Formats: sequence, C-alpha cells, structure tokens
Amino acid sequence: MQTMRLQAFKPACQGRGRLVVRNAAVAQPASIPFKAADGSEKGTQQLALKVAEDSAKGLVHRYVVMVQQNARQGTASTLTRMEVRGGGKKPYAQKGTGNARRGSSVSPLFPGGGVTFGPKPKDWSISMNKKERRLALATALQSAAADMIVVESLEGKLQDTKTKSMVAMLAKLGVDVMKRKVLLITSEERPDLKLAGRNIEKLTFNTASAIGILDILHNDHILIEEAALAHVQSFYGAQAEAEASA
Repeated sequence: MQTMRLQAFKPACQGRGRLVVRNAAVAQPASIPFKAADGSEKGTQQLALKVAEDSAKGLVHRYVVMVQQNARQGTASTLTRMEVRGGGKKPYAQKGTGNARRGSSVSPLFPGGGVTFGPKPKDWSISMNKKERRLALATALQSAAADMIVVESLEGKLQDTKTKSMVAMLAKLGVDVMKRKVLLITSEERPDLKLAGRNIEKLTFNTASAIGILDILHNDHILIEEAALAHVQSFYGAQAEAEASA
C-alpha cells in the first residue's frame, strides 16, 4: 500500500528545470470513520485539505527527495596520496629487485596508500519553499484519507503501559499493528502511549504539529485523534487558505 502511494506521486518526467506550483485547490471532502477508544462507531469525520492540482505533479515526490537528501550526513572522507602520512622515502631500489618501479609507499596502488577519487565531506542539503512543503504534505495527507481512522482522545484511555494493552487497544480500533504498519497521530505528546508502544516495531508515533511526509507514505494505516484532525484541517484546509489570502 505504502509503495503504491509513493509511486503515485512520482513525476512522469524529470527535467533540469525546477517545478513551479501555480495551482492549488481544496480537495473534495473525504469521509473518515470516527471511533471511540473502545472501538465503537461514532459516525464519520470530514477531511478536505488544500492540495496540489495536476499542474504540480511530482510535488510530493520532490518533498520526499528533499527530506531524504537532507538526512544525509555527508561526512564520508578518505585521504588522498598527499594526505597519507609517510611516503618520503623510496620503498626499494629502482633496479635489481625484480619488482615494479616504485617511488612512494603512499601510492593508491599500495595497501594503506591514498585513495583515488574517494569521497570527501559534502553538504547534500537542498531547499524547498515553505508553501510548497505545506502543499506537498497536505496532498499526501488527503491521499491517505482512505487508510485513516479518527479516534477520540486517547488521554487516560490506556489502563497500563504494557505492550499487550497497547496492541489490544489498537485491535479494537480495527488495526493489526503486528502485521501492518500503523502511524498514530495525537494532538500532543502522550508519554503513556509511547511507553506502551515503544517495543512495537510497526508502530510510529507523531503529533499533529510535527507530521512527517515519510511517516504518511510508509505506513499502511493512520490513526489520528479528533483534536489532531481538527488541527490538520485548520492548518492545511480551506480555513488556512482564507486566512492567508485575507
């Protein structure tokens, strides 16, 4: 699921010119199941964010590339033959040994010598303006609406901080966290939930104000608290567009 979602955002062709976003519009509202913490149905919630139109194809893919490329440390480094210590003395006589003629022991042809065209520290970071990043993230969120479930506030809903209790609560909400990747978005930090779910390999935590593009694309299901959805709707939806134009 996550691979197909990521492939859908890749541009059909990539030239040297930079993509310019000219058109954006509020998407058609998507209905998302709304559940209580015990798994009982409470109706539906609507999600309608400001997303990129066809003229901005590849915007999400560019954002993913930027995030991944900016995560590179760029600290790989090797020594050239000029930087390797030693090499001042001729290793052996020019003639009479039967070996090839050698003038230095730091030649790239020797073990321990310099490296030819090896890596050097480099800054791999690239930039993308704020409006494009916000539009790309909103587009990815809107596309993930089919895999999203809204849940009421989970504050104090977990009886203890055991992994077994966390898995059981998520199962009641309709997701099998032992088989599928799940992203849990809360309105604020939930130390009790993190403590209970930190040993679950396929469970990722995030808050509404710090949603990551890779978390959205790489998870099969997204659980989001009602308050977190309201924050997302106000920050990326039509209301934010109206405030920006005012």
